[in-house]
Amino acid sequence: MLLLFIASYSLLRLVERAECFSAGNSIARRPVVQQQHVTLALGGSISFINNDRRKYNNNLHPAAFRLNSVSDTDTDTSISIDSSASGMDYDMESSMVVDEEDGIVCARGICVVADDEAPELCRIDYDNDEDLNCVPNENAVEPGLSFAFLWPRALLLICSVLYGTNFPLGRLMNDSLPASAATSSRMLLASVALSPFLFQLKPELRWTAILCGSFTALGYVSQSIALVDTPAATVSFLGALVVIVCPALAVLVNKKKMGFSDAPQTWISATLCLIGVGLLELGGDSGFGFGDVGWGDFWSVLQAVGFGTSFFITERMMAKEPTQALPITAVQCAMSAAIASAWAVLDGTQAFDGLFSFGPHGAWLLDENVASSFTLPGLFLNIDFRAVAGAAAFTGFITTAANRVGETIALGKLSSSEASVLLATEPLWAAIFANYLIGEQLGFWDAIGGALIVVACVATALEPEWLREKLGIEYRE
Repeated sequence: MLLLFIASYSLLRLVERAECFSAGNSIARRPVVQQQHVTLALGGSISFINNDRRKYNNNLHPAAFRLNSVSDTDTDTSISIDSSASGMDYDMESSMVVDEEDGIVCARGICVVADDEAPELCRIDYDNDEDLNCVPNENAVEPGLSFAFLWPRALLLICSVLYGTNFPLGRLMNDSLPASAATSSRMLLASVALSPFLFQLKPELRWTAILCGSFTALGYVSQSIALVDTPAATVSFLGALVVIVCPALAVLVNKKKMGFSDAPQTWISATLCLIGVGLLELGGDSGFGFGDVGWGDFWSVLQAVGFGTSFFITERMMAKEPTQALPITAVQCAMSAAIASAWAVLDGTQAFDGLFSFGPHGAWLLDENVASSFTLPGLFLNIDFRAVAGAAAFTGFITTAANRVGETIALGKLSSSEASVLLATEPLWAAIFANYLIGEQLGFWDAIGGALIVVACVATALEPEWLREKLGIEYRE
């Protein structure tokens, strides 16, 4: 456990020096570029991204335009407009019509509107493969011990801690309930909590959100199956393979350049992650070998594929519609609840000769007494299942629904790099809570492998320009 803390702290310090971005993001961050301010003679100032290779900014997402009263940069350009010639004989400062939207912050499959005091403002640039252009925010809260600086970071860290509890609590629920019943109960409760946001989803996003929710369901279902017979910490560490899944999808789907010189942080992260997984899987108590590898490991990796694909699709949607973070999340939970409920029906009736069953419970749905205790609302009425019901309520209402709301609130006040590093600690907390709640012990090689995987998650946030400079890599765009 000490090794995990040492590795995480060392990488945190490294990332602080590197001005990092986002872990596993499918949308790449362009280098910080210079802002150009266009000052209008009639009053007001518009700030937008100035890319040396682009003459016009028409292809920037509307979020690229932001009113700004400061215009004292080195590249200040003054454009005079004749109000009489254009028919504008009114006060431009008070009547200018601009599609004004804030910048965005993206981390681990979520994009939200950046707060006015966020450290940086990122916007989509359609001229550069829909990458994000990010500029420092001159109105950002000064780093220090002030409440305004600390509370969003503390909130996001708490969210990461709470996400880590899902794994041991999932294992605890699976000890008493069929995995399908535990998952469907959790996701149904989360869906109820987030249901008000469903009606705020924009119609044009519905089918994409449903597709994304299907992959989210794959992640949750695979995770629950893995937790039947696989240590919670192992499931969490293998779930961190999303740092490989997202870049792979960026190459396969978006045809994005992902050579070592293009994204050195991705290759370093993938290498560390694969080494960590190798140590975790092959370094058992009896020495190196394949004896400890089982189906639970397969489901744990499939979990990463499901969540990674969901992150990839979600981030593309939310980057263009950052106000839709919670409605999209509500759809994801609703789809997960629907698919998990269908799984529970197939499992509980032993359909297809028990193909969808993962445990000793048999046709539990056909036994009225058992079914009433394993499903809602009977789960909360049976005093013998009080601890399990509490775990279902906690993972549904708190760590799935409320946690996403808290994450959305905190994320808008941070840079993508800070958020990614804080969220990358989730496997660490999962290992700690697995030890505390259910008595799981990490072996020596498990700890080493887990530490490397956590380091890999943090390493994806390193700035590629910084790495190229340190590694002496020549790069031509």
